[in-house]
Order: sequence, then structure tokens, then C-alpha cells
Amino acid sequence: MAEEPKKTWQWVTVDDYEKPTVPTVIKVKKWWGKFIRWITPEQEQESEDDQSSALELSFDDAADALEQCFSEWLEDDEDNSLRWIIAPPHSGVEEAVKKWAEKHSLREMNLPDREPLCDPGDSTLPEFLSKSDDNKPWIMPQLAHGFLRQTNGLRWVREFFSTVLSGEAGKGVIVCDSWAWAFLEKVWPVPVSQLWTLQGLDQRALEELGLARGDGRLRALAALSRGNAGVAAAYSDRYQRSSEKPFETPSMPSEINDATAFVCYALLLHRGLNKGQLVKVLPIISGSQLEIQLQVLHQRGLIELEQELWYVTARGYPVVRELLASRGFWLDRF
Repeated sequence: MAEEPKKTWQWVTVDDYEKPTVPTVIKVKKWWGKFIRWITPEQEQESEDDQSSALELSFDDAADALEQCFSEWLEDDEDNSLRWIIAPPHSGVEEAVKKWAEKHSLREMNLPDREPLCDPGDSTLPEFLSKSDDNKPWIMPQLAHGFLRQTNGLRWVREFFSTVLSGEAGKGVIVCDSWAWAFLEKVWPVPVSQLWTLQGLDQRALEELGLARGDGRLRALAALSRGNAGVAAAYSDRYQRSSEKPFETPSMPSEINDATAFVCYALLLHRGLNKGQLVKVLPIISGSQLEIQLQVLHQRGLIELEQELWYVTARGYPVVRELLASRGFWLDRF
């Protein structure tokens, strides 16, 4: 019997997550030249439209795949367990989960206001929705936005862990950014089962999504994106998708210092912060130095401002991750 084709979008436990088996990002430009010689001369020509626009990914199929993965659990009224979903930046995990949750009208938990989280006098606690007659599950849309890494900024998330892991909150789905989760695992070191995420995209999946063509191009994109759909899509418009030109990544400032790394790490750890929140979590950096770092990183295309929050960009993410890895920061698993 022929083996069933591997699906593009697959939900797996975090322990079963696989990154493409390709060289690291920092080596991409060095070995790109070798791939060029392997590409056949007869390559399919692309239109001008292919050259100038990035492909916008739809996560409808990923949401459908989650339906198949979680349907039995969702329909079992006797099962009040939790499902934890870890979302690497730009991976599309949040978008897919949102589509799935809307389909089932899951009750969404409110996130706390971040501004008073570090105030010693603030007594805000998680407000769990009262259980309805049909025991409909709830969803926490992004746990990374429930804390600030500061002395008084972890009370809300500690209470959240205490309540949900005791079973008091009932059946629910918790979505958490992968960088925040790597940190929170240390804050609340209680083993959590059923950690899920989208499987990393290999060369075959990238090709099926139309993000690149040609063996060398696909392998380079897999290396650069580490199987991350959003990062791969962000680079799909840089050149023709079957081009022999190397991917050009944003460059770090010529003078990188501790402040540069701390700002990048704080933005990833909290899945975006405004300047005031950055001041709270990075008190060792002066206001003027913080402003300089934000502007320089923004000019380099490494971070962007969206709805008053600073984020690491999809194109900048591989570069920022390499910087933090080289400086010994605690990384996510992806």
C-alpha cells in the first residue's frame, strides 16, 4: 500500500516538532553558492507579478487540521483537561487557532491591562468566565500578554497557572508565544502535558505553498526560516521565487552592545511592548539610550511599530535570533 502523502499543515506535540535539517541561518550566505551550481539551467520563468509581491498565506487549512486534531477532545463533555498551544513568532499558529476558536464560539478570556501590572498596589487577578450549562471550553488568546518580566509583573500569570492547573477553571485552550513559554516554564516549573504547535515546514511544504522553486532555493529558504511559515513568506517577495540570488537579510547595527540584545530579547519575550513597558522591564537602560536603540533597529528593518507596540519583524526575526543565540540568551525551542 502506498504511503499517504504528508500534509502541509500538521499539528504535533512540541516534543515531536522538527526543524528542517539544513545549515544554520548564519551559514546560509556562505553555502548558497554551492546550491547555485546544482540548479538546472532550464528554470521556469516567472511573471512580473511573481517578482514584486509576497504570497499571503491562508491558515484555513491549518485551522481545519486543528479541527481534526482536537475534535474528539472538544466533543468529550467528561474531559475537562487543558490544551496548551505554543506559537513561535510569525508562524501562523495564532491565526489558525483564532479561526478554529471562532468556528466553535469558544469563550475568550480577557487579558489584563499591562500598564498597572508592575504597580505593587495593583490587585488585578484573572477573571475566569463562569461555566455555562453546556460546559463550553474557554480560550486564552495569548498568555505572553499576561505578564511583564519585572519584580511585581508576574502576579497575574502566577495566579492564572495556579487556577487552571488546579482544574478550577474547567476545560480550556491556552495559546502562548514560544519565547514567553520558554521563560514561563522557569517561573512555574510544573510539568504541563499536551503542548501543541504547527509542525515546521520542510522543503516539500514550502514548495506546495508556492514560497520558492528549485532545490537550492527551497533549501535556502528552509534554512533561513527554520520551517517558520511567516518568515518564509516574508522573504518570498525579495526576488523571483526561483531566482539564484541569495536572500538578503536585514543587518544588525555596526556597533552592537548589551542594550541592543536586551531590547530585542524583551520584545520577543513579551510578544511586543510599548516604550513605557520597555522602560519598566529594562530599568538598566536609560530613556535616551532606549530611544536610540528603537530607532536604529527600526531603520534596519529589524523591528516595527504596530498599534503602539514594538515587535521584531518577520524578516528581522532570523537575524535577531542569531544575535541572542550568540550572546547566550535563553532561546525558545523552535
